[in-house]
Amino acid sequence: MIPNHPIRRALWIAAIYLLMSVVLHALRQRGLVSAGTVVRLTGMVTGIVVLVAANAIPKRLVPLARLSCDPAREQALRRLAGWALVLGGLGYTLAYALAPIAIAGKLANSLLAPAGIVVAGIMVYCVWMRVSARRRGT
Repeated sequence: MIPNHPIRRALWIAAIYLLMSVVLHALRQRGLVSAGTVVRLTGMVTGIVVLVAANAIPKRLVPLARLSCDPAREQALRRLAGWALVLGGLGYTLAYALAPIAIAGKLANSLLAPAGIVVAGIMVYCVWMRVSARRRGT
């Protein structure tokens, strides 16, 4: 059960990451898992967190006063950002799950980076729309 409040949710996710790190470190110290497995599992969990967060982006309600453009366009931009991050997070997760560990990190980052660029472009566009609307006085 993940709480609805964003700060509580973030604290739970951070606690899960820390607990996972401690458990994986203990297992590696005892020789039950290899260092490559630890890297693989950590990367896969990171990708899954990106997937879950990306899935929530279009579903989040924003007050109309905070929208930077008309609601239909705002929702379309949120969906685009969500899809970009879902696909990037899926690629990230699959890279760590299936690629040879020597190239998994570079491959995962190269699959997630375009999604980050798309989201950054959307954010810049929304800020630009909001600033230009304020200058016009609307």
